[in-house]
Amino acid sequence: MAAMAWALASPGAVGQSTPHVRQGAVSDWTHHRVLFPESKDASVMEQLRRDPRWLNNWYLRNRNLWWRESLPFPNPRSDESSRDWSVSVGTTTFEPIFDFSFDIAPEIGYGSVNTTDEGSGQFLATLGSVTVTSGSDLGTYPLYPGGPGETVSPMGAFDYNDLIYSATNPPLDMYGFLFTATGLEINIWGNSTNNYSFYDYSGGAYHTELTEAGTMTMNIDPGGGQTFPAKYVFDVTAAPSCANDFVATGIANNPASGGQANILGMKNLYSTQGASTPAPYCGTTGPTVKFAYASGTGEVPASISISQSGTQLAYIENLGTGSSYFHILTIGTTGANGTSATAAAVPGTGNNAVDKTVLLSPNGVITQSSTTAPFVVYTPNDTSDVAYATTYSWAGTGSGYLYKISNVFSSGSPAIVWSLAIDAVPSAPVYDSVSKKVFFTDSSGRIDYVLDSGATPTVTYGAVVAPGTTSENPVTVDSTNQRIYACFNSNGSNAIVVQAPTSMASTTTVNVGAAGTYYTGPYAPEFNNAWYTGSGTPLMYVVGTGTGTLPTLYGVGFKASGVLNPATIQSTPLATGAGDSTPLTEFYNASLSKDYLFAGVTNNCIATTGGGTAGCVMSLNITSGFPTVNAATPALAAAGGTTGIVVDNNSSLTQASSIYYGTKTGNSLVKATQSNLN
Repeated sequence: MAAMAWALASPGAVGQSTPHVRQGAVSDWTHHRVLFPESKDASVMEQLRRDPRWLNNWYLRNRNLWWRESLPFPNPRSDESSRDWSVSVGTTTFEPIFDFSFDIAPEIGYGSVNTTDEGSGQFLATLGSVTVTSGSDLGTYPLYPGGPGETVSPMGAFDYNDLIYSATNPPLDMYGFLFTATGLEINIWGNSTNNYSFYDYSGGAYHTELTEAGTMTMNIDPGGGQTFPAKYVFDVTAAPSCANDFVATGIANNPASGGQANILGMKNLYSTQGASTPAPYCGTTGPTVKFAYASGTGEVPASISISQSGTQLAYIENLGTGSSYFHILTIGTTGANGTSATAAAVPGTGNNAVDKTVLLSPNGVITQSSTTAPFVVYTPNDTSDVAYATTYSWAGTGSGYLYKISNVFSSGSPAIVWSLAIDAVPSAPVYDSVSKKVFFTDSSGRIDYVLDSGATPTVTYGAVVAPGTTSENPVTVDSTNQRIYACFNSNGSNAIVVQAPTSMASTTTVNVGAAGTYYTGPYAPEFNNAWYTGSGTPLMYVVGTGTGTLPTLYGVGFKASGVLNPATIQSTPLATGAGDSTPLTEFYNASLSKDYLFAGVTNNCIATTGGGTAGCVMSLNITSGFPTVNAATPALAAAGGTTGIVVDNNSSLTQASSIYYGTKTGNSLVKATQSNLN
């Protein structure tokens, strides 16, 4: 296979002209979820190579063979990291969304709020709304921002702080949420277990006063705010392209024409916003906007997917009122396509962008929210791509739907092929082309699947492996060896990673810290290069919960059979106090023969050199096994921690070896060059 890739990048023989065939590559959330380690079984590899995703993943893992200039260079720089540029994504965050419902008779309703992590299980609501469906205040009202300290409402009627306590009952304190309309303020708060109050004030009188009554439920959305940006490389067999390589992200905010975008793409990536010696490959001061769209009217809180051609995006728009849309967006090439995250264009208005949508509603009547990412199944030349998506409702004990959507990146109109009811809240789906199964976890603590082999599909529910869980994180599939991995924040006593065959005939559980409900991690595991190549000692890495609130890196070995071996577990803290983690990203640099693991925390970063003492992203050298992590570990400060991280390559061209991520509370999309990659 290496010979094939080198032939693609090499010129023809003397006197011959070999036409250049462009090969694009995508790095997005799905490439952390479907993995293809090498196998000595030729029949297994032959089957895997039929999947276009395998070829894309091969390019991602063999970046040293992309370009001739990515060979080892004579003067690698130090192990320190540097931030090359940071671009604002507007007035939003990448933190979890909380959905809530209440019954404080006669006032009944529901709502959804975006948040920032204040630490120790406290989240500050920054954006959102409440909808009152019964009582004297029927209607929908926006959240009035304030807090986290005690704050006086604009009309002076209430003290409020807009704080959520994720692991307590009640989840609101005696100050609670404030929602407003012209001449009206609504304050919802709690003062003891299962005691809630609903007050409204319209300038002169409190129209409703209900104290110490009713119920409220508060749930973190599926996905837990762990989005990934997506990177597109225009041609892996040519030099990096300033004009055509881009990184894109969805934005968890309601968009407006000429205002806030919910879809953003940047080009001229290989650049800096400050002085650089030597000069960066792209001759710009930082990146430039490729597109900034106001797509629909709702948020795009989860990861997006990019077509193999790099011309289309797939994502889910969540309206926050119980409905959601699946989008296929063809990126505009003419006209005005937006100039910044706060100067968005509408697709198809003043440009040739095309935005196709499908309402995620199984019967045209039932509608549900969706804060999860779609999984696109690539086919050759995008001729018959399909996608899987999930929606959810927290009503009752929770429920959801799994959808199959056709004509995703083709020229046809996307449509729902089928939808299946799920008796719990599902995670984002992950499809395995070998078993032909769509896997997802659910709020009952199970790993479920749907066999999509042409027959009428049905949901197969797994055994409960995590009673007490509050997380719905996507699984990771080892397609080569037909194993899946799922992470849960609680099985009643521990945070766990569960390994199972794709048949779900058995499970192996590894404890990775005390159970915790402040956050929805641990998130996806990553694996060292030895696991991918079959040469050396394979290890699985995951950031568990330590004491329940302490982000802690765990390394777990394998038995000869390939089953996880809990007896080999190692661990080291990534923080000095409470905080959340971010999904791990592994990168093997063949030029330097070094294996790196990128990890982030939201607060109390243990790496004080470059990382500060708050949120950060760290680079861990795992070449020789489990790493040492301390104050001197290479790190960069990252406000509120980072989103998921994607890596592009290890080119010798200046600024062309990068990681990309969003800062969770700094409202920024960031590119950083890890010097070890050069």
